Amino acid sequence: MLIAEQLQAQVHFTPTDAALAQVILHDPHAIVGQSMQTIAQTAHCSHSAVIRLCQKLGFKGYRDFSLALTQELSVQKVAPDDVNFPFAANDTLRNATEKLTTLSLDAITATKARLDFPKVVQAVQILVHAKRIFLYGRGDSSLLVQGFANKLNKIDRYPIFADQFGETSWNSTNITSSDCALFVSYRGQNQSYQQVMRYLKAHQVPTILITGRPRSPLAQGTDVCLEVLGDEFDFMKIGTIASQVASEYLLTILFAGIYAQHYQENLANLQAKQTILTTGPLAESGQ
Repeated sequence: MLIAEQLQAQVHFTPTDAALAQVILHDPHAIVGQSMQTIAQTAHCSHSAVIRLCQKLGFKGYRDFSLALTQELSVQKVAPDDVNFPFAANDTLRNATEKLTTLSLDAITATKARLDFPKVVQAVQILVHAKRIFLYGRGDSSLLVQGFANKLNKIDRYPIFADQFGETSWNSTNITSSDCALFVSYRGQNQSYQQVMRYLKAHQVPTILITGRPRSPLAQGTDVCLEVLGDEFDFMKIGTIASQVASEYLLTILFAGIYAQHYQENLANLQAKQTILTTGPLAESGQ
């Protein structure tokens, strides 16, 4: 969840927390350049109150909070005006097309800005060396993992859909430490996934999570957390447009990393199969 969303939600906030939140939300761009002492004076509270709020938001202290807020504000400069309702009722189809194009491009740009490349490399290595890849994704995310699986099928990797036929828990019991699990969960709040994640961690199974909520419960339990655009509301939105685009972009990056590990071998395999499909025994009749 974005810092601004947490400050607006005020979950378990004290009156002092709420007063601090209002000071920060009033002009967040000014806050990043201010000292903790200045903020405390403006909100008429102590330094320790500022630190407690930062910790309540998931940060070690004010410095970590300030750095995260700076990054969030810089990303929002390229983010669309409203990712939840990117077009209006009075927009023409042409206008809606322009806005959706901008939304998609900005979602990719914002996700790229958040990429932690050492973590991306770590995720690729986990996927490359895994004996089997188990994919977790429900609802809209199930479409994303299916698309990712289709790409992997082209290079002779056949992932297992852990959620298929409602057999999530059963399939999870078959995973070993030589395999890996890839979760796609925008909110990172799924209770059954948290249970599975704990089970996999106990059995030393490498896990990867793609999410828009890097401080969610699911994110805390994974080995590698990769963040996508996190500006969408959980429910009040036209659809999961920006997050779908951003997540697919990140999955494609992972596929590119896997493909590149054996690029020449994959290319030779592609050429051989193309021959079979165009002029060989599996060529369509009439060709």
